[in-house]
Amino acid sequence: MPFMDLIKKAIFEEETLAQQPAQPAPTSGAVRPLVSAAPAYSPKGTRDNQFYTRLAKQTDLSAVPELAKIEAFAAPLTSVITDKALRYKAALATAQSQGGLTKDAILKGFDALQNVLNSSASTFNKQTDEVSRTEVDAKIAQISDLNEAIQQKQKEIADLQQQVKSMQSQTEVSRSKLQEAKSNFAAALERRRAEIQQQRKEFETILG
Repeated sequence: MPFMDLIKKAIFEEETLAQQPAQPAPTSGAVRPLVSAAPAYSPKGTRDNQFYTRLAKQTDLSAVPELAKIEAFAAPLTSVITDKALRYKAALATAQSQGGLTKDAILKGFDALQNVLNSSASTFNKQTDEVSRTEVDAKIAQISDLNEAIQQKQKEIADLQQQVKSMQSQTEVSRSKLQEAKSNFAAALERRRAEIQQQRKEFETILG
């Protein structure tokens, strides 16, 4: 399995906020579906998009009852009040009067989402550290072992090469001595052959 796939498989194992959005009392007509106030995100690549999709799912405003409530009150006002700040002020006023929602509760809701992101970041770092140990550090150790084995083999090769040079030198000395011995023997043979031939002639003269 590719390295990045291992990371993707390992991260984000913690559960999202186990809270259901509260159902505020509608002001008039049906309440529109919850619209996230998070800014649009344009991922650079597939990997970034997968990470962002998971993070966005974990920190959806609907996971926090207070934020889900204020968003539900603000959504119907989108076509009526185009200014976002004014729209949410109006929604907050409605939520305060009808749902008992406070500014402090809303800000704490965003703090809760930040805590979820912090938890996800901690889990991501922990899981990637584990993947690093199995997919990076382990291979670095193997590379070190292989390099050590290569160095040992290179030392053995160097020793063998030195032995070859030594044997070649010994071979040349032996060849030289052998050649010298052959020359000395040939000279001795001819000398002794000549001496015997001379002695034969002398005996032939004596014997008549």
